Amino acid sequence: MTSINALIAAEHVADLRRDSERWRSSVSAVQSDASVQTQMPIVALRLTEPDEASVVRRLADLDDAPPLAGQVLLAMIDGEAVAALSLSDGRVVANPFLHTEAAVGLLRLRARNLSVARPRRRLRTILRPRFA
Repeated sequence: MTSINALIAAEHVADLRRDSERWRSSVSAVQSDASVQTQMPIVALRLTEPDEASVVRRLADLDDAPPLAGQVLLAMIDGEAVAALSLSDGRVVANPFLHTEAAVGLLRLRARNLSVARPRRRLRTILRPRFA
């Protein structure tokens, strides 16, 4: 009787291994198809050039906001401008027809990094001794 139980157990283990191998191959096939179909978007953050004022103005018009002034940081997703942040006052304009929350968050983080790298000049008061 022990030999029959051992044969049944061995056959069951072999069935489980075959099933797991089939499952692994089907999962890897699905993952390879998904990686081909869905590619991650390319996100770029950069300071605008003077000739890109029309791009920032278009974003402001889409967002129904006044145009940004001063130096502007631009977020582009797959080559399309989706959001902009003014480094002088921190205002943001974004395309309301796209999901731009993550891009705006990246813009704010980059603006903070830029402000740390370039500390603002402060007027120093000159302390002079007073003699009575």
